[in-house]
Amino acid sequence: MKLTTSKEANINYLAKIVKLEDHNFRPHPNADRLQLVHLCGNIISTTIDSKPGYYVYFPVECVICPEFLKFHNLYRDANLNANPEESGFFEESGRVKCIKLRGIASEGFIIPYVKFYRFVVQRNVDPADLLAIYEEAESLVDTSFDTVNDTKIVWKYIIKVITPGVNLNGRTKNANNTASKIVDNQFRFHIDTPKLQDNIYKLNPSDIIQISIKQHGTSAIFCNLLTKRKLSWKEKLAQKLHIPIIDSEYTVFCASRKVIKDRVLNLNVTQGYYDCDIWNLALEVVKDYIPKGMTIYAEIVGFMPTGSRIQGDWDYKCVYDPKVYNYKDMSARAMYDAKLFDIIVYRITTTNVDGKVHEYSAKQVKDWCVENGLHPVTELYYGYAKDLFNLDPAQHWNENFIDALREAYLEGDSVLCNNKVPEEGIVIRREVSNIDVYKLKSNRFLQKETKELDKGVIDIESAQ
Repeated sequence: MKLTTSKEANINYLAKIVKLEDHNFRPHPNADRLQLVHLCGNIISTTIDSKPGYYVYFPVECVICPEFLKFHNLYRDANLNANPEESGFFEESGRVKCIKLRGIASEGFIIPYVKFYRFVVQRNVDPADLLAIYEEAESLVDTSFDTVNDTKIVWKYIIKVITPGVNLNGRTKNANNTASKIVDNQFRFHIDTPKLQDNIYKLNPSDIIQISIKQHGTSAIFCNLLTKRKLSWKEKLAQKLHIPIIDSEYTVFCASRKVIKDRVLNLNVTQGYYDCDIWNLALEVVKDYIPKGMTIYAEIVGFMPTGSRIQGDWDYKCVYDPKVYNYKDMSARAMYDAKLFDIIVYRITTTNVDGKVHEYSAKQVKDWCVENGLHPVTELYYGYAKDLFNLDPAQHWNENFIDALREAYLEGDSVLCNNKVPEEGIVIRREVSNIDVYKLKSNRFLQKETKELDKGVIDIESAQ
């Protein structure tokens, strides 16, 4: 069996082979026919018949391929199943939802590896083959994948929105030369922040970590990097004659999570999902603070000048007050000072002319923001991981650490918002030379996110 990860896969929505042992199973406090599986900080409701062994785990808000759900009769609509006399609980979309079952949210879906194997080989399993199947499963434990034998089996659920521009790999959705206008190895989009649950064993008690509040806004990148200068005909001729000329220059520009928002660098750029260009408004606020070679990664939160909210009810104490302010006549800086929107910096890098990147530490990011009057992420803890909780390093320290994080920091109302909304979650950053950061979302936020997607509300980041 060949399990692989496709180039376009999102790392947070991959299936994973896991081994569940006795300590992973706990009784469900409110249901006799259910039990709870604790899997690296995730709590998953499963049937009372589930036993320790090898499983395939599917995360919240992934989509499982229709053929798999049909094969195992997992659709709620029995007419979609291989056996129309059996039914499951999946809607036609095939989404894995974060839903409450008897008062406890379930964060994913698990299915025995043997059943997964049956789907791959498209036949029942001979009992004589079980030992070989279990040995194969053991060799695949902790393997994450979205493709089985070159067939896609899982992907992220999104509501599709067409937005012209540059995608994550630097290619344009429409034919233009955007990518070629930026000097190679200068600009980099931010990484997809992986889930802490999938990486908890990378965290060590001796690590220095920063824990910060994850804010629910829209990603922004502000930079001053080398781009290719438009050459005169004389300069082009000189190049052909191998006469050295300066063919690059530093340019200040911005981007969203996936799209370069500069109208010179990206001829096809639009305002995107929002009703105005919030990224270039924010750039006007920070552009004077960006020296040559610097890239600032941030979250924009609050409101648009039109009154639209950047992310639903998460206001982060920003205010839209058209009775007091005539926003259409205000500069971007005046809007920022009036708290219409805020810019929360979470990462800074510098890139030299050769494309070598230097990563600011969490402390350096915080100090830089204070020095320049900008806002860093809200820090909850900074220090050694072992000093945060009184945990025994020899007793499942990683699993207990993530459980302690949930109890200490998650499931409450946002302390940063005027509105009563759940905290999105936290971000854990290890203080190492390169970027090493993980996110942990709250169950309340995941449930709200699931309900919003059920209503057809677009995920803003996916829309970009």
